[in-house]
Amino acid sequence: MHGDTIVALSTPPGSSGIAVIRISGPDAIGILDTMAPGARAWKPRTLHNRVLRDTGGEMLDDVVAAVFHGPNSYTGEDAAEISCHGSMQIVSAIIEESIGVGARLAEPGEFTRRAYLSGKLDLAQAEAVADLIASETRLQSQVALEHLGGGLSKRITAIEERLRAKLALVEASIDFSEEDIEAYTMADLVAVSDETRREISELLESEVAGGKLRHGMRITITGPRNAGKSSLYNALLGEERAIVSPLPGTTRDVLRERIHIGGFTYYLEDTAGLAEAGCEIESEGMRRGREAASAADLILFVVDAGEGWTCGALEELESHADRNRLLVVNKTDLVPGGGEAAAGSPAGELRTVTVSAVSGEGLGRLREKIFEFTANGEVSGVSRERIALNIRQGMALRRAEEALERLGRELGMNSPAEILSLEIREALDACGEVTGRSAAEDILEEIFSNFCIGK
Repeated sequence: MHGDTIVALSTPPGSSGIAVIRISGPDAIGILDTMAPGARAWKPRTLHNRVLRDTGGEMLDDVVAAVFHGPNSYTGEDAAEISCHGSMQIVSAIIEESIGVGARLAEPGEFTRRAYLSGKLDLAQAEAVADLIASETRLQSQVALEHLGGGLSKRITAIEERLRAKLALVEASIDFSEEDIEAYTMADLVAVSDETRREISELLESEVAGGKLRHGMRITITGPRNAGKSSLYNALLGEERAIVSPLPGTTRDVLRERIHIGGFTYYLEDTAGLAEAGCEIESEGMRRGREAASAADLILFVVDAGEGWTCGALEELESHADRNRLLVVNKTDLVPGGGEAAAGSPAGELRTVTVSAVSGEGLGRLREKIFEFTANGEVSGVSRERIALNIRQGMALRRAEEALERLGRELGMNSPAEILSLEIREALDACGEVTGRSAAEDILEEIFSNFCIGK
């Protein structure tokens, strides 16, 4: 348990109906008692309406508060939560009063770190707290909740238990080498090693989807001038974000906004139209647009259905030949038989979509295509298994997989038990980094420093 008591605002700063202030540590309930006399005698986990006063007797606020006795609290130690009016002046006054009578301001993620250190959460669950706070879609929150509930941890624990059981047998054969006993068989150890490696490999398959789910993907809209790129940008956003004008060269810089498709976050970028530069500003705008496209997860190359595949458009399109791209034939509402405007598309029918950004026709199909060519390969597993590794977890499990591969080679060479024991321990330690059983202090510092203050 920690020797100091921390306090912080747990709700976002700014004016609101209510704000929640959290206090945790050995003096948490006593600090609340100085502002609301009698709090020490409150029944835990029950709400109490009280007036808080400072040490001079001045009223701080009329609040609803509760106390929690450790270990039956989020942090595993004594805690108090105060729901006050959401004025930042009131919040600041209560926090300052708490600090004045013995608390200190919490560091980012310190409440969750204390929960981890108290054994209330393992490291994978603690990371899920941050993912849940940051979630923007139903799928993101579902995956985070599954991890918070121990979904990933249970899988890792089962792997560890299997390896630990075999390690005990291998080390028994070392300890009692002079005894005529067979603590393990090579065949049994090979079977467990292969099975465990397959399971870890399955978990690692979700790492790519996990990265996309947590960090989002970039979509860059590019193409010739006056193809309706800004209109398409606005249509996908569902709001008038980019200026739309019949004048060429209206868009000069890269505009970015978020959209959500299939539970994933996409960063949609509108760029300057590609043409012969008329001035230095236009030239810079096109340079930035090409730079954005070169880093995009998907390029939407937009052409005017009435203009078709001009030499300039084909030349520009060819410069993105090595990129993941969709060709979007826009303004089909202005062309008779607009649905046939994609005929002869240099990308083929599979990667060509006809739309009208003005009428909305084809936008649903475009969203489906965006999802298909960016996330569809990974999302089915995430939706079914609710497992999506982050980078840190993936790195740890790859080390475990490598240790098991080495174990397999050593088994094939009938290596001594001491070497087999070493590789099993390496795999166990790597798995332990996922749940925090063997995580180093610097890893903890990095993880919890990315949390918000108050969580």
